Amino acid sequence: MPGSMTSQRFEVVAADSSLTFFALSTAQSAYGKTTELTGFIDAAWNVDGSLAADPAPRMHVEFRVDSLRTGNDLQDREMWKLIDSRRFPKIAGDLRQFSPGSVRGRYTAAGQITLAGLARAYESEFRLERDGKRVILDGELQIDVRDFGLKPINLLVLSVAPLVRVKLHLVAARSV
Repeated sequence: MPGSMTSQRFEVVAADSSLTFFALSTAQSAYGKTTELTGFIDAAWNVDGSLAADPAPRMHVEFRVDSLRTGNDLQDREMWKLIDSRRFPKIAGDLRQFSPGSVRGRYTAAGQITLAGLARAYESEFRLERDGKRVILDGELQIDVRDFGLKPINLLVLSVAPLVRVKLHLVAARSV
């Protein structure tokens, strides 16, 4: 491959992006969402439209803890308190490495998530497509809140499992 390609910056479009989470609980499944995502994807593309390895793609996504909503005010307050949102108001994710998957448009990514002041390494598969001046990324991973020193919510008759499934739908538009 001749020389290095030029990376392009794509800024997260909050209105079209979302992060949802699901956890099992004694009462019912705990579900929540935020649409207040910010961040970017820096990437270069091969002639065939796939993500180029050089320069390595980078991604940063973050959101405020208090933007996570379950639809239940008590649950929201307990979740924010659990994460200690006053001391650690943001959750962030950073892509550090990727490798092409076995199916076109799918990749394995490795990076870190910073939650409650602790950064932990994670790896997951994601789908990425470029549509003109937009990039669409869909990924899912399972997080154990205990990895971040957190104890799962346990309120009277409601207790929430420590494993949380997180789905990210990210739309980013080319920066001018």
